[in-house]
Amino acid sequence: MSLDPRAERRRTRDGEGPRWQLLREEALERDDHVCQRCGYDGRDDDRRLEVHHAVPFSTPSMNDLEELVTLCGPCHATLHDDDPAYGDRKSEAPLFPEPDAPPAVATMRSNRQHVCQRCQRLADSASELAAYTDDDGEYVVCKPCAGALLSAGYDANRFETSGDLDAAALTDRADEAPVRPALLASGPVRATRPPRTTVERVVYDTPLRYAINPFGMVLLFSLAGILLAFLLF
Repeated sequence: MSLDPRAERRRTRDGEGPRWQLLREEALERDDHVCQRCGYDGRDDDRRLEVHHAVPFSTPSMNDLEELVTLCGPCHATLHDDDPAYGDRKSEAPLFPEPDAPPAVATMRSNRQHVCQRCQRLADSASELAAYTDDDGEYVVCKPCAGALLSAGYDANRFETSGDLDAAALTDRADEAPVRPALLASGPVRATRPPRTTVERVVYDTPLRYAINPFGMVLLFSLAGILLAFLLF
């Protein structure tokens, strides 16, 4: 079959055409027909496996198979969070990737779930995150904040991580989390970590806590500015 080379390169980049089918089969064979994000074995039932091209806007070749990753449909949808063509399939994917998932696909179910909902910090990888589940839904937090919640009395059975959950290891990291949650923290994970050091107890367990916080500092500087204005003018 004779194909226009330019058209065939374009179709390969877009995930169709004879060349793409050959690349797809090679990637599936290399990955043993197993989803590289969640471990789903495509030989178990008829759920269709897909091949993800991890380098967008480029045309893969037989020499670039490392750019291709086998995924099940739901996990593939998690990597195209804002593409309506994938619909709501990502809701069927597990929240966390497997611990040994390749970096290109070792992401949470949604890009927004890489931000801790207690301290608002952005995690570098899913391995640094945990999830707390209550009757209202799932709340993703960084592992230090998960330790802070456990220290505050949260039920360890409601937490999940990538791989096996080690509640003791999470609790050991509680000191890395801020004592108080961020202003925009989600309600169910707004618990305060028990102060442990002398400085933390002075700052958070004495009247100083009313001044050493964002609102207190704004009020303090405002009062200082008013007083200075009276003195100078």
